[in-house]
Amino acid sequence: MRRPIVRVAFALASTFVLVATPLSAQRGGKPVPRPKLRDVTDTNDAQAYYDAGLQRFNNDPDYAADAFYWAARINPGWGDPLYARRAALLSQKRTLLNAYMADNYRSKGNELRSLDSLYAHALMLNPFLYRRLDRQLFINWLTDGDRQAQAEYAYEINTAIMRAPPATQAWFAYSNGNFERALELYGRAIEQSRETSGLHIERARILGMRNQVEPAVAEFELALGEMRQKDEKKLVILYNSKAMAEYSIATLLEGAGNTQKARDAYGRALQEDLSYYPAHMRLGLLALTQGDTAAAISELALASDIATDDAYIHYLHGWVLGKAKHTTEAVAELTKATTLEPYYALPNLVLGATYETLEKAPEAIAAYQRFLALASQRDPQRQFAMDRVEDLKAFVNAPKTP
Repeated sequence: MRRPIVRVAFALASTFVLVATPLSAQRGGKPVPRPKLRDVTDTNDAQAYYDAGLQRFNNDPDYAADAFYWAARINPGWGDPLYARRAALLSQKRTLLNAYMADNYRSKGNELRSLDSLYAHALMLNPFLYRRLDRQLFINWLTDGDRQAQAEYAYEINTAIMRAPPATQAWFAYSNGNFERALELYGRAIEQSRETSGLHIERARILGMRNQVEPAVAEFELALGEMRQKDEKKLVILYNSKAMAEYSIATLLEGAGNTQKARDAYGRALQEDLSYYPAHMRLGLLALTQGDTAAAISELALASDIATDDAYIHYLHGWVLGKAKHTTEAVAELTKATTLEPYYALPNLVLGATYETLEKAPEAIAAYQRFLALASQRDPQRQFAMDRVEDLKAFVNAPKTP
């Protein structure tokens, strides 16, 4: 039975007050088989799985969830598939979507927190990713996923949205790509709300997407000011935490070239949450760009010690160790990354170059060949790997002088 569309829209006074537990592993639970790709033969292409998931999201959320899962496994450093998988899993299970939209964590708390952790992880990789699937989530909720109703009642859906509170209208405008309207409506919602931190964060993310650094930072700071006035013991939203807000500020400032203020903001993120490893990651990479390899290694080591099951972090740690000529340690970290995520091609490429530095040609050849077996056909580094395999084989097979 379809949901009474106009009435339920009024229930969405705010869609942002959510509670989440620490990040769950993306690979947790039952194994997910690879979905078939239509008209695509390159099954090592994360983008192909992501695009396939977007194409099938409306009609087949089960397929979409699996496709996003594999996009994230093939490229663990990409946040969009994690967010998209969360959206597909919500669409997949009606009771879960209803609980999420009604902010009802009593009935589905553990499942919702697990999905929220996927989104939190996505924001760690890209604090300003575009949540393009939110619109369909909202419509699915209003129509109980009835595809025919979505076409038949398009006018009623739009009417319901227009009569909804400003925060809901803003969210819908954002998900339609109408960012100017969304900013205006979020501003109106802030004027009418007692708790505004989540609304300021939404405005900040839109401004950050548009590379409007100063006003985005100002919105994050308004959100932080309110959050710091609240009871410190109160449960907070994992993906709208103080650490996340400071981290987002830092990435904006770093992108604008203000490295000192960025470093300070990363430090404040860690003051809010010592386990917030993305801040260590960014501090390490920032140190490397400034030639401070000791600080870079130290920060990435802290990140990998916290994120023990994150292949992307171990890859970055290994890459930094290799850049600093700590080759033996680099091999260990890169091997750890390949063990954690055997479908991730990039660590094998760096591992091959590291073995070359150690003058271990057979091991370098094997690493490059693993990269070629796992990398997408359009990966720009395939030619480099093929050339290195050819040269190394020629070296190994060359007659040795007495």
